[in-house]
Amino acid sequence: KGVTSFRQSYPISCESRTAVDWADFFGVQIYESDFQFALPLSDNPDKGFVGDVHDPWGQVPPYSYGVHAAPVATLLKEEYGLSARAAKNFSLENLKKELASGQPLIAWVIGNVEGGVPYIYTDSAGNKVQVGAYEHVVILTGYGKDSIRYLNNSRIFDVPVDVFDNSWSVLDRM
Repeated sequence: KGVTSFRQSYPISCESRTAVDWADFFGVQIYESDFQFALPLSDNPDKGFVGDVHDPWGQVPPYSYGVHAAPVATLLKEEYGLSARAAKNFSLENLKKELASGQPLIAWVIGNVEGGVPYIYTDSAGNKVQVGAYEHVVILTGYGKDSIRYLNNSRIFDVPVDVFDNSWSVLDRM
């Protein structure tokens, strides 16, 4: 309860939209555009936003893609004073513990929590990063015995745990 979600303003601003919706739960008001354009830019989504927020969704680097958890958490923490933290390889057990404590979580998935295939991209500095076509971000709000509940662009969905985990695993369970 108490988590709101709005439609993203740009074709590939799901990370910013979700971050500001998550921040709102904790009483911090942020404009999506302010958050989006405060993110660092990079050709590596683990380091910053890849591409142009106005470009079409579904591409992988070096084309316009988006950003992963670490730069989003850093901005939420350093600029807005929130206790955000980025994690990879988070377990379903830990995810459920966080949700049970009343904390909504931001999760990196594929599409509207669909299957996908991981791809290893090498940035201009030679660093490797796992990416996936149709990378997307949702807010997790709860779970049941066999399902995970999430918000995506102002809509609530329940998905079987195995379907969620399959989608979430493509991007290292961020």
